[in-house]
Amino acid sequence: MGRLNSTIELQEYDRFDEIEKLLLLFELDRELAEQLSRSDSLPHRHAYHEIIWIREGVAEHLLDGDRLRLPSGTLLIVPKGRIHRFHPSAECRGTVMRFTEEFLLAPSPELFSQIVGHRALHPSEGQAALMTSYFALLRQEYEREDPYQLQALRYLLAAFIARLKELFLSEARLTPPDFSDTLELWSKLNQLVERHFTREHRASFYADALMVSPRKLGRIARLYTGKHLSEIIDERLVTEAKRLLLYSGLSVKEIAVRLGFEEHSYFSRVFKKLTGKTPLEYRAAGPDA
Repeated sequence: MGRLNSTIELQEYDRFDEIEKLLLLFELDRELAEQLSRSDSLPHRHAYHEIIWIREGVAEHLLDGDRLRLPSGTLLIVPKGRIHRFHPSAECRGTVMRFTEEFLLAPSPELFSQIVGHRALHPSEGQAALMTSYFALLRQEYEREDPYQLQALRYLLAAFIARLKELFLSEARLTPPDFSDTLELWSKLNQLVERHFTREHRASFYADALMVSPRKLGRIARLYTGKHLSEIIDERLVTEAKRLLLYSGLSVKEIAVRLGFEEHSYFSRVFKKLTGKTPLEYRAAGPDA
């Protein structure tokens, strides 16, 4: 498929969809699934986190130009700011929960990170039953109307996210000793990369800013992602480049400058190394290639 004929202006690219409430919970029922399955809407970005529980059926998820097929029994986690499109089959059923960063009791970089790709968890049968129970509790509290509803929802959400973290750590084969002394540093690294990646591409900058050795910071990066810190930085740059190539009218040279590259030829080499395509080839192919 060729390049989208609805390329948006840069100010539209920078716009985030909001939600009216701090937390929104609704069912992916037959009517909504059929509507979404027929929709040809463009990928979008939003200013809230989203968790989608696919109980039945299958769905596709397009995240920053990368496509993933999601079977039943999948918990899809979409951090705020990511450009994505969720496309369920007509038979897909599940639950969708959206909430703002401010609604969280504490940050959760393990789940809501900008420097990792798709975060799709696959609970066992017993874990799935537990997830269903949490969603039922959240819905019960969500449908109540009393002065303490939001407070109760915040703590229920925190407990639910704690269970999701356990599931993530289990799937990543991490044990409590692995992350108990590293989680705070990993959280700070996430924040620093997101704040500075368009200007600072050197792993040493982040080690100096966090006052740790490059070796230690690299070890933590590999622990949580299996990748070197330099790879994480390059992938974050390429993710942003994909967004700009697909959803803005900026030229390759303008994108390179926006991302802190002095030479757009070097930017193109980095991009091709990670994607197998030049920026122009990637733009021409479009998000549905």
